[in-house]
Amino acid sequence: MTMADITIGVTIAYILYQALSTIPAKKSETTPWSLSEHEHTENKQSSGFSGIGKKFAFGQWFLKNARYRNRLELLLIRSGHPFQWTIEDLFFFKIVSLFITVLLFWLYGMNDSLFWIGGIVVGFQFLDFYLSIKGKNRLGEIEIRLPGFIDLLTLTIEGGLDLMAAIERIIEKMKPGPLREELLMISQETRLGTPRKEALEHWVYRTNLPDIQSLTSMIIQSEELGTSLATVLRNYADDMRSRRITKAEEIAGKAPVKLLFPMVVFFFPVVFVIIFGPVAMSVMSATASK
Repeated sequence: MTMADITIGVTIAYILYQALSTIPAKKSETTPWSLSEHEHTENKQSSGFSGIGKKFAFGQWFLKNARYRNRLELLLIRSGHPFQWTIEDLFFFKIVSLFITVLLFWLYGMNDSLFWIGGIVVGFQFLDFYLSIKGKNRLGEIEIRLPGFIDLLTLTIEGGLDLMAAIERIIEKMKPGPLREELLMISQETRLGTPRKEALEHWVYRTNLPDIQSLTSMIIQSEELGTSLATVLRNYADDMRSRRITKAEEIAGKAPVKLLFPMVVFFFPVVFVIIFGPVAMSVMSATASK
């Protein structure tokens, strides 16, 4: 057994010991964009591993870096808090993923330093990649459902309801999904005393979607200037449809160019073989008979 093996074994034992210890986690400060995080998730079924990261002393020390902590929290928020993990839980399972990778490399006798460096990076960042992809899919679903929500919001406001009352009425009729979760967070933040402008700004930060940023800016400006919100939303909905039609036309226009290479490489050779194959075989047979 080499010194590297001993070092890896001792490190794994120490991390597992700290993970199972009863050292309480230091209570983290709540960031502005997750004021209603507890209320948002309390009615959901919790994962069996939720909260395990709070016993991880090394993670508590590492997460004192505010920038890194906020980056992990933003990953969880934009991905919809899968498995109901906290930031501490996410970091704990990142360490678990790292040591599983190290253990596999150790068992299979990997000696190349480049493999070790790449494996350590991939093992530690694997959950970040997973949450990033899940977050993009979630935000994509929000973007798809946003035009329908704006139409409903316009109709309810034209019916005489206030903005927040209209949002709450729409929430009651919506199917469960990412957009409904975000609207619930806005509603809960305003109920907890957060000004409407700040709640909308938190929504922009959580999603980071241009359409939502434009929508919230128009709502805030409409309230500050005293203009009709229903008219503003109606014009914005029409503009959004025009932009989506233009984008769809651009994508359709690029499709023939993207299909050209697969057709040349995969389709045309097969067609040539089918058309000219029998002719070539006939010519070869005639030549051979002579």
